[in-house]
Amino acid sequence: MTESLGEIRAVLALVAEQLAGAQQHAGVARGHIEDAVGVLTELGEHHSEPLVPPELAHAADVLERSLGLIGAGSQVVADIGARL
Repeated sequence: MTESLGEIRAVLALVAEQLAGAQQHAGVARGHIEDAVGVLTELGEHHSEPLVPPELAHAADVLERSLGLIGAGSQVVADIGARL
């Protein structure tokens, strides 16, 4: 039983590490999207139509939801680890 718990803890640690990496990458992506929106918004001030495509705004929304899910998953993994 102890060996099984150790294996579960090791897997949980790996999952936590992967979730932390995903959160970091998503944070970088968020920054890039924000930069792109800023540049396109600024360029759009001199253009007759907005240059920020609706798909970019949608991507930002999906990314924010994804960050929330990653955070929730990280919390669940941490909670399970604490109970073991």
